[in-house]
Amino acid sequence: MVCASPTCKRQGILTVVKGCGLSRESRAAATEDHDGAARHATLDPSSTTARAAPSRTSSANTPTELLDRPNQPLRAAPTVKHSPPQLALTPWTPSELARQREAFFETRVSGRPEMWAAMKQVSELLRSGDLSAAQTILDASGATCPTGKFCVERRRGGQKKGGVYDDKGLLYEIPGWVVSDPEDLVAEPQIEGKDINEESEDEIDAEKGVVCEEKIGEMVSVRARLSDRGTDVVVEMGTNQKVSVLVKKVQEKAGVEQKIKLAYMGKILEEHKPLGQTSWKEGHILNALVFG
Repeated sequence: MVCASPTCKRQGILTVVKGCGLSRESRAAATEDHDGAARHATLDPSSTTARAAPSRTSSANTPTELLDRPNQPLRAAPTVKHSPPQLALTPWTPSELARQREAFFETRVSGRPEMWAAMKQVSELLRSGDLSAAQTILDASGATCPTGKFCVERRRGGQKKGGVYDDKGLLYEIPGWVVSDPEDLVAEPQIEGKDINEESEDEIDAEKGVVCEEKIGEMVSVRARLSDRGTDVVVEMGTNQKVSVLVKKVQEKAGVEQKIKLAYMGKILEEHKPLGQTSWKEGHILNALVFG
């Protein structure tokens, strides 16, 4: 006889019994077998129906994912056909281009200042063709370049490609003319047969050994520590002389032919500035970063 009681129907159990009912022992055993099978189906890792519930605490900004951000090696500086029409009514001269590049970095209001300082250094290194040094600075800043294109390119339809992202995911857009000279640059105007953009007098005097306190400022001793060997060199430098002059002095004193960048408190010194206008303090040690 088949038991058709409500309990058996709910459990999906058909039992042949000798009478009109099912014993309590049979029902208990059947229930236990049924529940055990259900638990096995839920907990068995090999079961195709068992799935772990997705975590609701995961974040797109976890440290693991930050380490996995897309990144490609930097490519060479792009070719720029024209001076930017939104900034230049006529083609720029080299001196105007230099002023516009300085203005670009000085007027950034979004992003982090230390990142923009790093972007400026990368721009200068790419301009000189030193991809290895540019990549070193970019990596040290914690930034990534998903496409390998440091400069942002604008395409038809307003789409952008390229650029650099910091570790917070913020995009830093650098126009192509900041890195590459536009091909339509015009020559500097001549004044009495002299190029108004010729080398500054203090650099010429420094090369000739001419020492004039009014021109080069107060003489100070500057100690620089070379990154490739850990030793120090000490040179004499005028506070009104540009950092580029100091770089040459350090190279000559250390006998280094490779490119050198001077840094103080983690910030690269801008070579066009006089030493006295930088953050360096007399008696402190500069870091001389040797590339190549």
